[in-house]
Amino acid sequence: MNRDSALDLLAFAVGCQMMGPDGRRALRISLLMDLGEKAPPVPELATLWDEDRLIRGEREPVTVYDRWVLMRARDEAERPLFDEQFWRMRRVDLEGAGFNPNEAREIIASVRASLGNLGTIGKEEGDHHGNVQQAA
Repeated sequence: MNRDSALDLLAFAVGCQMMGPDGRRALRISLLMDLGEKAPPVPELATLWDEDRLIRGEREPVTVYDRWVLMRARDEAERPLFDEQFWRMRRVDLEGAGFNPNEAREIIASVRASLGNLGTIGKEEGDHHGNVQQAA
C-alpha cells in the first residue's frame, strides 16, 4: 500500500465509523442486494436482513442467538464512535504505508482535532443513547 492509499483508507475508515452501527449494517445489506446474482452463494444477506429486523424491533427475539444479537447490537451502540484502538490501528496502517511514526501521529492528531466532539454523529435523535439531552 502506498501513502496515498493509506490516506484514502484512513478517510474511508473514519467515514464508516461516523455512520454508526446501524448505518454500517444498512450499507452491508444494500451492497449485498445490489450485487444480486453476483453475490456469493452464502446466506449472509438473509442473516443480515433477519438481524436488522430484530434490532429494529420488527420481530421478537425467539432464540438464544436472537438475544445475543440484541445484546451485541446494544453493546456496539453504546461504545464511542472512535476509541483508542481505532486510532492505534489507523496509525499502524499509516506506518505500514511508509509514514514515519511522527508523521503518522501528526496525521491522526490532525484528523482527531478536525472531528472535534462527535457525541451525536451516527446516532438518531431520540434514540436510547440519551443524545437528545447531550445535545441540549
